[in-house]
Amino acid sequence: MAVKADPERERWLDEIVSLTEAASLRKISIDTLRSEINKGRLKVLKLSERRRGMTRREALRDARGM
Repeated sequence: MAVKADPERERWLDEIVSLTEAASLRKISIDTLRSEINKGRLKVLKLSERRRGMTRREALRDARGM
C-alpha cells in the first residue's frame, strides 16, 4: 500500500536553509559539508553574491552512495 505524502512535510523539505543549518541537519561540520559540495556530492544554491544555501531535502539526502 502506497504511503500518502504529507504536503506540509514536503513544503518543509523544499525550504532553503543556510549551509550552517544544512551541516547541522547532516550532523557534520561546515568544513565537511563544503568538502562534499566541492566534490559534487551535494548541490548548493547561490542565493546572492556571497550567500549559499541548500534545500533541507538536499541536506538530508544520503550522499555516500554517489
